[in-house]
Amino acid sequence: MSKIVFLSILMMCVTAPSRILPPFFLAGRRLPPFVSSVLSYIPFAVIGSLVFPDILWATGDFKSSAAATVVAFLTGWFSGNILVVLPASIAAAFIVTQLGF
Repeated sequence: MSKIVFLSILMMCVTAPSRILPPFFLAGRRLPPFVSSVLSYIPFAVIGSLVFPDILWATGDFKSSAAATVVAFLTGWFSGNILVVLPASIAAAFIVTQLGF
């Protein structure tokens, strides 16, 4: 058995119980509202922590990437519409790059 196959099976055995067992233990139970609200934010926090460091160097220049990040955050906060956030952040990066800041 190759090392990669063995490691893949081992990783499956380690992670499978944490994915399979909770529905059996939580079946029919309701979580407290606070716990439920905290758990609803976890996917956003994980994505943010994984993506944020790379966002600041996405264009190859820190200043234009930082400007696009700030604009994306503000337009996302106030509009909540990705169809507004994407063009606004792209435009901000383009403008800052063209102005030569």
